[in-house]
Amino acid sequence: MNPRVETEEDIQVIKEYTLLPILLDMLARDIDELKLYKDKLVYHHVIYYLQEVQNCIYPELQTVRSRMKRQDIKVLTTEMNALGIEVEYKVRGYIHHFRMLRSLVKAELMTMLMNLRRRLQ
Repeated sequence: MNPRVETEEDIQVIKEYTLLPILLDMLARDIDELKLYKDKLVYHHVIYYLQEVQNCIYPELQTVRSRMKRQDIKVLTTEMNALGIEVEYKVRGYIHHFRMLRSLVKAELMTMLMNLRRRLQ
């Protein structure tokens, strides 16, 4: 394998490492908003479910970090802007860049959320 070229697996790890914290932030924000309706039974159920999803993400993030270490991948910078996300990272000593448009970020987050939901069932 040429160390200068990142593999699909490398890119997937970077994507997960970038998106999982964003998903955690979104869940925390939504849980805080739902707590405003603390007197409503349905909201308690939804908050409980969101917290379960949140709790599934932490081990997932730890697994991703371990994979990054094994594959010698380091994220150097992550920048969010109006267009999306830009990530600069190093794979086996070589610097690469990764961009995701906002619409793709949203689609990927929804896919991750659905996959996590399936694991909870």
